[in-house]
Formats: sequence, C-alpha cells, structure tokens
Amino acid sequence: MKRRKILILCIDAGSHDYLAASDIPNIRKLADEGFYQDANAVIPSVTNVNNVSIATGTFPEKHGITSNYYVDRKTGIGEFIEDNRFLLTPTLFEISKTTKFADKTALFVTKQKLLRMLEGGTDIAVAAEAPPSEYIDAIGPTEPIYSIEINWWLLRAVQYTLRKYDPQVVYCSTTDWVQHKFAPEAEMSQKHMAELDRIIGEIVDDDSEREIYITADHGMLDKLVALDPGRILTQEGIPADAIPIIKDRYVAHHGNLGGAAYIFLKNRDAVEAAVQVLLDTSGIEEVYAAEDAARIFHLHPDRIGDVFVLADKGTVFGELEVTSEPISVRSHGSRHESYVPIIGYNSPWSASDFEYNLDVGRLFLESLH
Repeated sequence: MKRRKILILCIDAGSHDYLAASDIPNIRKLADEGFYQDANAVIPSVTNVNNVSIATGTFPEKHGITSNYYVDRKTGIGEFIEDNRFLLTPTLFEISKTTKFADKTALFVTKQKLLRMLEGGTDIAVAAEAPPSEYIDAIGPTEPIYSIEINWWLLRAVQYTLRKYDPQVVYCSTTDWVQHKFAPEAEMSQKHMAELDRIIGEIVDDDSEREIYITADHGMLDKLVALDPGRILTQEGIPADAIPIIKDRYVAHHGNLGGAAYIFLKNRDAVEAAVQVLLDTSGIEEVYAAEDAARIFHLHPDRIGDVFVLADKGTVFGELEVTSEPISVRSHGSRHESYVPIIGYNSPWSASDFEYNLDVGRLFLESLH
C-alpha cells in the first residue's frame, strides 16, 4: 500500500476572482483532474481565524482564535494574537504525529506570527519573514514581507523540502500584500499568480501522487468608507470601544481597517440599545449580540466582545479620530469576502464533501481515526 501524503496550500486572499482572472494552467489542470468547489470561509474572514480553522479542522468555538487581536475583559488590556497561548485545539501536525500517520510534518508560512501559532507538532517550520539559514543557503535570501516575491520564495521553500525530506503532511500559507494593493486584473496580480502556478506545476511534476488541496482564507474587495462603531455608540450615549478584527502589526497591508469588529461596551446591560443604534447606521450590514454571534458563526463566546458587527461591501471598521471618513483601501473581514475556492487533487473525497475551507483539515483528521 502506498504511503499517503498531503499538501494543503492556503493562498492568502486567493479567492475566485483572482483565480478566474489569472493565467494558471497548472492549477486549472488540478481542478480538471480533481475538483473545484465553491466554499465558505469562516467569518470573520481574516487570516488568523481561517488558517487556524483549516489547520485544526474546527471552528473558532473549539480552537479559540476569533480575531487577530485579543482583549482581556478583566483588565481591559489588549494584545496581538501571535503565538499559540490562545489556541485551544491540537493542529493537524500534532494529531498526525499522535496517530502515527506521519513521521515528518512541515509548516510554511510567510508571517512569523502564524508560525508561532501553528508550529506545534511540526518537524520543519519555516516563516519566509525570518527563515532558517538552511533555506537561505538552498533558495537564496528571502524577500521583504511587503513584496510580490516573498510568496514565490515560500513556495520554492516548500518545493525544496518536498524534494529533500518528503514529509507526509505539509501546510503552506502565503501572505496577501499583493491582493491588498492590486485588483485581480492588475499586472502585478497576474504576475503573482502566474509564478505561484508555475511552481505548483513543478511540485506536482515532482510527485504526481501526492494529495493536494488549494484553498483561501478570504477574498479581497475595494473599500470606500471607514466607520468607528465605538465612536458612533459613544456619541449616542452608549460608551464603547470597537476593535477591528483585522488589527495586527502588518498595517501596510490594510491600515487596520477591516469588514468586521468586536464591540466592548462600558455597560454590558446596554447590548440591546447598542444593537439598535448600529442596525440604523449606514454601512453596517449585520449586528449581533455576542451570544447570537457565537451560535450563528461558531465563535468562542468568551472572545468576541459584547456585540459583533459586519460591514457592507464597501465599508470597513477601524479605530478612527472621527465616526466616519472616506478611504481607499482593499480589505476583507466581512461576509462579502467569505466565499473561497477549494481545489482537490488525488482526493478521496468529492467536491460536495466540502462546505467550508476548514473541511480540508476536518476530513483529513477524521480519516486518521
């Protein structure tokens, strides 16, 4: 019996429109010989939440990562989620080792924060932002985090590792600087996807029997208006702070402006009034009290503030000096960026088995038991 091997590639912001607009013959061949499924990302549609969901095969209600930023309700102190202290569920690497499925696992990410979150159970863990010297010697110097080339470097690192070490379980997640800056039809977007596709083709040629899944953590759209829901509520006599779920250190990507936010009320008895004010605010599409948000979106109830808001297609939330201002940014986080592809090649499952991007991890882990 042949040894089963799996590669999961999460193309950050690699939504349908970027694939459709690009010259990607190798990815299309994988879809033609396997399947292409229209699937859902986890909401909020941001990187931390969705990569952890895929890599654990669970929703945030189980793995605990609901944002890029965590606020301690007891102290009011916030911090970036950049390591595994907040992770409540084992990763596919850890389970692959404990079930004896894999004797070698590998994780490849662009950002160090994601490496620190997911590296448990890995034998090889590489962040293109600060890679081990072996990879610089083998592939060449890494590229700036805010560049088109860094994702190409990352995929070459995957290719090098597959050729040298042949790990059974490999997870790779790129970064979305290109998509934050360029629409699908832009020359830079075309160039970015074409080179990713070329390297993927070489990976398949090296081992045509490996099980491969290509998906995305979210999409990306143009935004024209920014709101601060905390200021809006405070102005209406309901003191509050709103934390955009996209908030992280990589502000050159998105300026900490995203399509979802958690709202922390000074008076937690004011939830009903806050919900009504926000529902009446132009640009805010959906508003939920925490318990409703946890149930509807499978979120961890203790890590989502008091109110959860989702923006309309052209709006983002941020921590602003005013309640509202015009902006021009490409970003994500709302329901509108939550539709993603899943491409499966050499898969034991069919397209209809996949409803969410996390089902890639879920079905794989279920098959180990």
